Amino acid sequence: MTSDPANSADAAKGSRIISRLLPPAIRLWLHTQLDHLEGLEFAIDGKDRQILGGYLPGVTLAARQAVYQGLHVSQADVKATDIRVNLPQVLRGKPLRLLQPFPVDGQVTVLAEDLRASLGSPLLGQGLRDVLKQLLAGAVSEKQIPLVSWLGDGNESPEVDIALASDRMTLRWPGASLSDDALELSLGLAMRDGRWLCLEQPVARVVPAIGEPQSPIALDEIAFDLGSEVDIRQLAVTPAGIDLVGMVQVIPAD
Repeated sequence: MTSDPANSADAAKGSRIISRLLPPAIRLWLHTQLDHLEGLEFAIDGKDRQILGGYLPGVTLAARQAVYQGLHVSQADVKATDIRVNLPQVLRGKPLRLLQPFPVDGQVTVLAEDLRASLGSPLLGQGLRDVLKQLLAGAVSEKQIPLVSWLGDGNESPEVDIALASDRMTLRWPGASLSDDALELSLGLAMRDGRWLCLEQPVARVVPAIGEPQSPIALDEIAFDLGSEVDIRQLAVTPAGIDLVGMVQVIPAD
């Protein structure tokens, strides 16, 4: 059986359109969503007819040194499936737009230096401030640990450092000067049911500039619901960084 030259020509034309327009549109869309992105590589799965209709059965993506709202990630290897986009409009020069939610599954690596670079972001800075206040609420008095000395008045992100160990992390808020006390918070991280981030065995202590540190204060464990769109199957904390394996549902912006 011989192939229809017209069909072959249409397929070749479709392939050329996809190769010329879709990858640049995806790259542009990703760069509009992120503050910074390096080393982007991706592959698109699917037949020409599906893709030309705006349906992408799968997109495999790898990136390094991505920054989103001040949060740094060293490496991401993920696959997105069942994506629907406005490709007919893209072919007429319109920006790429997502038409429905879709799952992204894979692994993300956040190195210790990424965390340190992220600590100055308003998103993480305010989050840490809120977590510390919630952990200490009712456990210690303001006289024991005067949080304002380290967290400030909330108008700016306080200075803070971070150190990682196996299954544990330590946050340290230095004093305003070398002669002032520092505050340390040590805790473990674990996931429960894919969506609950658990802060395990949290311990706080004040470290004076001179002399021995105060006795550690054991705090109540707490958990944060990350939402039904998240399913983290694995969270590993090592001295080098944090590895996450799981799925997140991407919701298109209105």
